[in-house]
Amino acid sequence: MIEYAIGSGLTIAIFLLCRALYKTWQFPLMNPVLISIISACLILIIFDLDYRTYKSATMPISFFLEVAVVALAYPLYIQFKDIKGYFMLLLSCSFVGISLSTLCAFLLCWYFNASTELSASLAALSVTTPISLIVTDSLGGLGSVAAIMVILIGVFGGVFGLSILSLCSIRSHQAKGIALGVSCHAIGTAAALEHHPKAGVFASAAMTISALLTALWVPMLYRWLIQLTSVAI
Repeated sequence: MIEYAIGSGLTIAIFLLCRALYKTWQFPLMNPVLISIISACLILIIFDLDYRTYKSATMPISFFLEVAVVALAYPLYIQFKDIKGYFMLLLSCSFVGISLSTLCAFLLCWYFNASTELSASLAALSVTTPISLIVTDSLGGLGSVAAIMVILIGVFGGVFGLSILSLCSIRSHQAKGIALGVSCHAIGTAAALEHHPKAGVFASAAMTISALLTALWVPMLYRWLIQLTSVAI
């Protein structure tokens, strides 16, 4: 219990400090998740701490990760009337987004002659970590690789996503929310919530729909792609 209190307490304290710094200096690279990850890595390296010990000490945070994802449904419930007319749009955007993500990852692995394990590990990245790990396991991929890539994509989207969308002259809060929710899952949704309530609602809806579609569609799409490339060869 003391181990949990120290490990989880220290990690939460680092995040809260990074969040306070971000509110003071709202610069994209000061994203709380990004700085928290870097800070945790530096602490492990400087004090020569074993990662497995740290992982064990932060199990409560890992447990509440799934709870936090479910909690994102709250803003969805609050503003459901605003998004129910956009359901087909959300469904279509989510379907196209996860399909293109899987297709691009697969084609890159195929072109560079990557191993089957690596290809399967990159098939389901447009979704939150727990769902990605389940899909990756079902395809025979490496869960550790999938987890790292999902986090990197989420952090990249949280840091640069809104800036990229602004550079592309996208002004609609709904469009920004859908893009971040489909591409950058929970971390992108958190960034959308901080940007604007409406963007957060659409990001939450897109993330939820993407999670369901990924679990159902990506395994079938990936196996079809394997069959098509086998025939082509």
